[in-house]
Amino acid sequence: MDIPSFLLGLTVGLGICLWKHIQTKHQIRKILSSLAPYEPIKSLSTIALLRRTLNIFNRKYKSLQSQQETNHYLLENAPVGYLKVDEENHLTECNQIAIKLLHIERWQPHQLRFFLELVMSFELDQLIQQTRKTQQKLTLEWDFYPHNGLLDKKKSVPSNPIYLKAYTYPLSEETVVIFIENKQQEKKLNENRHRVFSDLSHELRTPLTSISLLAEALLKRTENQEKKWVEQIDKEVKRLIDLVKNWLDISQLEENPYQNLQYQTLDLKQLIISSWQSLEALAQQKHIHFHYSGEKHIQIETDLNRLTQVFINLFDNAIKHNDDNGDIQVNVKKLISNQSKLVEINIIDSGKGFTPEDLPYVFERLYRGDKSRRRESRHGSGLGLAIVKEIIEAHNGSITAQNHPQTGSAWLQIILPQSREFGIRN
Repeated sequence: MDIPSFLLGLTVGLGICLWKHIQTKHQIRKILSSLAPYEPIKSLSTIALLRRTLNIFNRKYKSLQSQQETNHYLLENAPVGYLKVDEENHLTECNQIAIKLLHIERWQPHQLRFFLELVMSFELDQLIQQTRKTQQKLTLEWDFYPHNGLLDKKKSVPSNPIYLKAYTYPLSEETVVIFIENKQQEKKLNENRHRVFSDLSHELRTPLTSISLLAEALLKRTENQEKKWVEQIDKEVKRLIDLVKNWLDISQLEENPYQNLQYQTLDLKQLIISSWQSLEALAQQKHIHFHYSGEKHIQIETDLNRLTQVFINLFDNAIKHNDDNGDIQVNVKKLISNQSKLVEINIIDSGKGFTPEDLPYVFERLYRGDKSRRRESRHGSGLGLAIVKEIIEAHNGSITAQNHPQTGSAWLQIILPQSREFGIRN
């Protein structure tokens, strides 16, 4: 091979190598430009830019790793249970509190197991499925029966239940995170408090009845100013008797919600209209008008007296808190959920609505809210909505209170199963 040919080949080879080097350098800079969190410095060499970018990402990686370790520490030592379930319903994460509360014995961090294999709670599993389906944050309070196997080895019945509250949060890719609180102690305190009030109510009922009878006897023997005083005494005693009766009703419903219901099949519209007619004279005093819309013929299996009590309490409340010449609207429609036939009943007045501070507590016993939605100072027991809630839940339904988004007036929504075999809490 002659020297000119050799030099020509060497020049071409060097040219190709130089071109490849420049092209590679350009591509590296382009990649670094897209990856680097900061604007690249053009004066730096490609190797320097590469080293700088790698250092930045290394610091980022260590920071994320440290943050992940902190999050893991916080979740592991949090005072509430924490679980994470993937899109296929495998339990992928679980802290020690959750293991203790839910009696999880066979879970291993790197071994995929279905949630129901490890936690025998169909209520919690259904809540997870609903969260995944609706992509909404949900809550659940329920009695969890911890099982060693299926039954306690020393007994023929499951272990004592633990009252828990769960909060579920949807994440990406249909993953769901669950936080669990132990509400057992709080439940016991509430039960003890209600038991004390119930016992006191029982003790008060007899002397109050005696005082009422004495007041009625005195009314027949007094005149003029003294008669007004006795009438006032009789009125206040009857109010106290109603308070005691209402409290005992709530306690009875709470202790045995299903045993105290006498079911029969009824026409819901007729029941609602009949309840309204009981209070129509009171509504006419304020020129309040009643409007019914929705399903005209819908059968529902319910306790006539109890559900009538629900609508009378709600209508009485709506009349008292409504404006003169106002309206009360009732809308009824059918719903279908999880193969169950449900009924949605919306009751909307034209008053001032609930204050944001009152809304979380309107169904609590003896709660008195803002004066604009409070009964007259010497009327009402403060138990009306609490009784309504207990009756609705005894029917395996639900009731919520809110303000109408358009008018700002009070909006109470009831959901009931058409048949007692089904319900939204099954």
